[in-house]
Amino acid sequence: MNLTKRQEAELVTAIQGRGEVPLKFAYLGEGAGNWDKISGQREEGGGINSAEGKLLEKRIDDFISTLSSEKGVNIIDIGCGNGYPVFPILKKLLDNNIKFKYVPLDISQEMLDLAIKNVADEFPETESEGLQIDFELGQFSDITYDLKKDGSVNLMLFLGSTLGNHSDLNRVLSNFRDSMSSKDYMIVGVELTNLVKVQNITSHYEGEVVEDFVFNTLNYIGVPKESRDMEITWNNADNQVEIRAVLKEDVSIKIADESFALFKGEKILLSRSKKFSESVVAQVLSDVGFRTELLTTNEERGYLLTMVQPTRYSI
Repeated sequence: MNLTKRQEAELVTAIQGRGEVPLKFAYLGEGAGNWDKISGQREEGGGINSAEGKLLEKRIDDFISTLSSEKGVNIIDIGCGNGYPVFPILKKLLDNNIKFKYVPLDISQEMLDLAIKNVADEFPETESEGLQIDFELGQFSDITYDLKKDGSVNLMLFLGSTLGNHSDLNRVLSNFRDSMSSKDYMIVGVELTNLVKVQNITSHYEGEVVEDFVFNTLNYIGVPKESRDMEITWNNADNQVEIRAVLKEDVSIKIADESFALFKGEKILLSRSKKFSESVVAQVLSDVGFRTELLTTNEERGYLLTMVQPTRYSI
């Protein structure tokens, strides 16, 4: 794992200021491989990845029907992971002879490389361009504008219930909205809350593979495995699963030129995974300026996909 100066400063500030290690750093370096293992388990075990894929396949014609008349489509895969979630969309575009370019965006170069490789293995003729950016930091309209210079349209994807990982949903979604024109689309996938089955939700976050992933950043800054435990809790007020490191002893930390101590008993937030109801999803998107074109859930009502466009306000 290699951090930029800005990332080092962000990490130090997050730990010291609010007792948190931003989850996005866990995807860097070997974290990409750890995430790939988690994704594979969720596919095999019928978790959120599996539910999302089945729902996409079922409703894919509705999602891409508006794209058939376009000159071409840029599939902008935000927080791309291993690339597998976009397969149903790419396959349908090919079946309908719609020209497309695959553009994964991620903070982790390792994740970008993995996604591009997996897409190339499945769709050998696909043109791909991976872009390493931190979409939490601001809009990226320079990227989306350049992609459309050939007359194509952008379809942004934010899948895998990744929206629930962010502390400031409005800021992240505003960055997306500000990177889109009124002709662009975005598909968002989120896991819905079933409070009766909270235990089932939290069980998805147990196991050594998840622990290896969420502790990746603490490993990097020198918090040894024997010095911490993992705590998984459900935050009923915020409807989210939270994973924390609980320190079993004092630990000295050094990040770049900054040295400080963490003490026995301290808890460091490593991950949040917010769950939603249908109405909350629609409201959050509307609040930042999106218009819902299509919203659908699976039969169990445990997963939702929605296709949105920016609302163009008249002055």
